[in-house]
Formats: sequence, C-alpha cells, structure tokens
Amino acid sequence: MMLRAVVVCSLLPLAVMAPAAPASAAPACPVGVWKLTGYQKKAVSKVYDTALQSRGMGGTKVKIAANGAITYDFKKSAKLVTKGRTNSVPIAETALYRRTLKHKASWKGGRLSVKRATATGTALVKTVQKKPEKSTRTEKVAPLVRTEQETVVPGGRVTYTCDADRLHLKRTIRLDSKGGREVVRWRFER
Repeated sequence: MMLRAVVVCSLLPLAVMAPAAPASAAPACPVGVWKLTGYQKKAVSKVYDTALQSRGMGGTKVKIAANGAITYDFKKSAKLVTKGRTNSVPIAETALYRRTLKHKASWKGGRLSVKRATATGTALVKTVQKKPEKSTRTEKVAPLVRTEQETVVPGGRVTYTCDADRLHLKRTIRLDSKGGREVVRWRFER
C-alpha cells in the first residue's frame, strides 16, 4: 500500500504542471535506465511432478522510454541457471544472453503489457543443457519473443510496483487445478 501512495503522490504534481500525456505513454516512475539485480522463476506442480527454479541475469541494463518501449542491453548480463525437474525428468542448464533487444509495451494501472510482435534486435541466447541430455544451442531472441516462446522477457499478465529507486515486476501462472503455479520476479534498481 505504501508503495502505491508514493507513486500517486509523485505523479500528482506532474499532472498539474505538465500537459496531458498521450494515452500510450508510460507513467513517470518506470521511465529511465534500470539495472536488473535479480531474475527468479519458480515452478511447482505435483500434477506434473515439477519443481524447477531459474535464477540470474544480474547486470542486464534496461531502458524504459517515455512511450513505454523497453530496450534490453545484455552485454553485462550474468548467466541464467536453471535446475530441478519437470515431468519427473531432471533439468540442468545455463543460458547466457548477449547484445540488445527492443519491444513496445504499455504501462497502466500497475500492469505491464508487452507487445511481443514488435520485438527486434540482435540479441542472442546461448543455452548449455547438461540434463537430461547434453546439448548447446544459440538462438536469436527476437523471434523467440515474437512467437511467445520462453525467454527472460516479461510476457503474459505482469504486474509492477515502482518507486524512485526500485522497479519490481511479477507474473504468476496457474499450472494445474491442484495449486501448481509458476511465479517469475524481476527486480531492478536505478
């Protein structure tokens, strides 16, 4: 609750002093340059015998434009490490993102809506899988985002909270009718 009060108070003087912003503009808080300090995804489902966790990506630089567009610079990104099991199969892999990616987005009422079809850029992800089988692959990230495949780029129903120094994104997906779910969190600092 306190976080929302800070956002409302910080926007009130802008609304009085500035001309009206276009409907597609991002609220003032998320606009600017951010550094990803943590990405975490946790999936748990008894129905699908899944207990999977991904962590990493610290150092990713993200710029949010006044029109809501998001640019990712993966040059200094840490690896994403995934461990656990899904459908009783052990999983162990790392993913390293590099270069840049951009897409349009809208930020309204504490919700982030990514326009996946607008993803462009030179970003690549190199995935090294150790379990269940050893393999290495390098893929372009923009086509993965456009076709709604799994990446670190926020997608689906994402909520956010923001203050002057921190931006937190969260997405929760129901995996089954027995309480299984996947929760993804992105934590940024200025």
